[in-house]
Amino acid sequence: MDLLIILCYVAIAWGVFKIFRIPVNKWTIPTAILGGIVVVGALILTMNYNHPYTMRAQKIVVSIPMVPQVSGEVVEVTSKTNVLMKKGELLFRIDDTRYRARLNKLKADLAAEEATLRAKQATIDDARARVQQAQAEYDRVTRDDQRYAQGAAMPVNPFSEQDVTHARQQVQIQAAVLQAAKAQLQNAREQVSGRYHGLDANIASLKSQILEAEYNLAQTVIRAPSDGYVTQLLARPGMTAVRLPFKPVLVFIPQQKRQVVAVFRQNSVLRLTAGDSAEVVFNGLPGSVYSGKVSRVLPTVPDGSYQASGALQGLNAGAGKEGIYVLIDLDPHPEVEHLPDGVSAQAAVYTDYFAHVSIMRKVLLRMTSWLHYLYLDH
Repeated sequence: MDLLIILCYVAIAWGVFKIFRIPVNKWTIPTAILGGIVVVGALILTMNYNHPYTMRAQKIVVSIPMVPQVSGEVVEVTSKTNVLMKKGELLFRIDDTRYRARLNKLKADLAAEEATLRAKQATIDDARARVQQAQAEYDRVTRDDQRYAQGAAMPVNPFSEQDVTHARQQVQIQAAVLQAAKAQLQNAREQVSGRYHGLDANIASLKSQILEAEYNLAQTVIRAPSDGYVTQLLARPGMTAVRLPFKPVLVFIPQQKRQVVAVFRQNSVLRLTAGDSAEVVFNGLPGSVYSGKVSRVLPTVPDGSYQASGALQGLNAGAGKEGIYVLIDLDPHPEVEHLPDGVSAQAAVYTDYFAHVSIMRKVLLRMTSWLHYLYLDH
């Protein structure tokens, strides 16, 4: 851009010399040169600092590696490539035979365990009824024994000694029967496992396994996590998909925002503020300028980051060369919507400082856009 300003000044100076017929001598030429250095230098320095420009900009794209949560053979793959897909559409499907069989087995085990639990509960109910019956019989013979004992204590005993002895023996017999019934009830209760959240422990365990099996079965069908598209689809039926994070089956590209990431010189950090106006030109759209706003200035310089390790850290030599990352949200425009994600661009930010100088930056940015028509490689 600096070269464009100098060329513009040279063209203006040449026009002034021709139009006003200024003589070319040892006074006029140095004056024009020195004047150009002062004027152009002041304009360039003021414009560069207050209205920063960068050639390092890009329409960002965030990709999602699609890694299945279960392993198996791929039996179906979508035929939609490089076409916008809706959230929930099928991407690929894994053979679900063993996962469905596992789920069916667990459901059968649950039904069997519930039947076993009902049988155990019936045993408990029967043992409880026996205890109640034995308790009632014990209470009856105890009352009889007390009645015979009271009669034996009277001056004239209405009962024979044999009746009193028999009543006492019946109490002992029924006490033993009651104790045996209680032991059977306790044994029946011990046959039932512990409780977890109000459920039988075995049933709770099986239900948890069924939930996991249902999840695994559902994960055999991989669907689009959002609106977007699949590009470079290399997956084919017959290949094996595994749940390894470094081996995705395909890459899904979500529908992106109209967002550009630009890297500005660190000298411009005081003039980069969220909300400032910005303009972007793309190499692929020569002659066009697209407006937007700065949405965020990232608080970190990538080359200045460090991670813990077993060695001492030194200063990164590239941190001084790295710039400030700025996110620019572009205004809606049909051409931007159809622009491929990831294309390179140039960007300029216009601040409120020396606003009248921003016109120069806008003119130069448009000239840069027109220069995109010119290239010699073929």
